[in-house]
Amino acid sequence: MSDKLKHLNDLYIVLNGEMTTENRDTITKEFVNKLKDENICDIFSKLNLLEKIQTSLTNSNSITSREGGLAVCINLYETFGYKMEQYSASLVPILIYLCDDKMRHIQLEATRCLKIIFENMNPYSIEIFLKVLYDGMDNISWKIKVGSLTLLNQLSKKNPERIAHLLPNIVPQVTKHVWDTKKEVKNNALDTLLSCCSVIQNPDIKPIVPTLVDANANPKKNDSALDVLMGTTFVSQVGSPTLAIIVPVLSRGLRSRDVQTKRKCCVVIDNMCRLVHDQKDVEPFVDKLLPELNRVESEVAIKEIREYGTKAKNTLLNAVSEGNVSR
Repeated sequence: MSDKLKHLNDLYIVLNGEMTTENRDTITKEFVNKLKDENICDIFSKLNLLEKIQTSLTNSNSITSREGGLAVCINLYETFGYKMEQYSASLVPILIYLCDDKMRHIQLEATRCLKIIFENMNPYSIEIFLKVLYDGMDNISWKIKVGSLTLLNQLSKKNPERIAHLLPNIVPQVTKHVWDTKKEVKNNALDTLLSCCSVIQNPDIKPIVPTLVDANANPKKNDSALDVLMGTTFVSQVGSPTLAIIVPVLSRGLRSRDVQTKRKCCVVIDNMCRLVHDQKDVEPFVDKLLPELNRVESEVAIKEIREYGTKAKNTLLNAVSEGNVSR
């Protein structure tokens, strides 16, 4: 090990020991400043820096070790930005776990570090980290749930186009947490769901997004949302982001015992699917709609309603097989 690497290694060891916050900040800046003129990947490799940081962050027996690891993490991401992206997949799950650290200041520093990472995240990396956020949302700790939801909320504001593309996957994952028994989780889930769905640009649907979000979160509001959809004139192209927020309302309505509710769903499906221009947009939702439309077509006693079911089913299948059925 060269003298410079040995010095860096010694500095990192010192950072994990007992010291004041002011001293730790000073030594951390010294440590990171010495890396500025180096190839960061080379230093990480030769110093085993990723492993060192992981060990520090996961050391449950040492508060100072976790403090040191967080201080280095924050300064590295603030200083090197996108060059740190390659290490995020290894660090983000650990940082999310620290949102429920037994020490409050550790929680806050972990949250601060995560915000920096997600603020500067490459849009094309988002899908990779969604699974990490979903795992966090499913964690038993309500603080980790809230932390994960907050990060997704942040992503929706920073990268609306990418989040719109991923909405079919995001909506069901977030929706299941709006019924959490913990008020903080429930409120954050609802706020995140609204924020994510607000990225929808379809001019026909954008004004009624809050109504549809409420219906996704509260089944008792499904009928009123369905009435709003019945009063909506679909003239713009319907893509997967729009379907992501509408289909849960339609799917629930089709399962209703009320035949008029089923009729309304069939009418909306027929109108909506005529404006699907790409079959890939509607394919993920076929399994949620087609079985219920088949039941309407074959099981409802009223012939007129059955005919609505047949018409909606055919339009849906045409959208899947051809796309752009409005032509």
